[in-house]
Amino acid sequence: MAARRDRRERGDLGELPRPVIERLARYHQITSRAGAAGQSHVSSAELAALVGVDATMVRKDMAAVAIAGRPKLGYFIGDVVSRLERVLGLEQRKDAVLVGAGSLGSAIARYGGFARFGLKLCGIFDSDPARIGQSVGEHVVLALEKCGSVIEIFGVRIAILTAPASAAQQLAELLVERGIRGLWNFAPVDLRVPAGVVVRNENLALGLAQFLHQLSLADRR
Repeated sequence: MAARRDRRERGDLGELPRPVIERLARYHQITSRAGAAGQSHVSSAELAALVGVDATMVRKDMAAVAIAGRPKLGYFIGDVVSRLERVLGLEQRKDAVLVGAGSLGSAIARYGGFARFGLKLCGIFDSDPARIGQSVGEHVVLALEKCGSVIEIFGVRIAILTAPASAAQQLAELLVERGIRGLWNFAPVDLRVPAGVVVRNENLALGLAQFLHQLSLADRR
């Protein structure tokens, strides 16, 4: 028990299921906004209503990462935000490259919210000569051949992949060879990567299909 508590204090989420980590990220987002609006405390019931879970689950999640509330007051937002930033790994800046400067990649590159999570783009890359040299937000699209050098110079370990499905696997292999250890994949394909490489798939088509199915079920009721 003591060893498990020590791991929680260090912010080790290795033993927590993905749904718990996703809820913790939602709690962080909600409490950060509440704190910015001047709110000092938040209750488990408030968080539960916004996330769509039971208040008991909120309290269980908080206890799992050593966040304690106070009777009649709830959780102090400053403590929640700082603790979740630690356990979710948001305290340290993490550099990333983006590969694929099409419409989706350009939209992601222009999004300014990543900085709140410590993520900083070091470069945007594409193999299409028509896109190379174009400005996307604060960046200029560079030739894909230069990606390896940027990864090495900045010690980048994260890549955002917004390339077509037909090129995604080959690009993933190239990025891993250059030292990438985390792939945020927006291509509609399951990537094959070596053990130790983390992949987060964001399949927009699948998400849309699930959403439309849920909407269809709701319309039948």
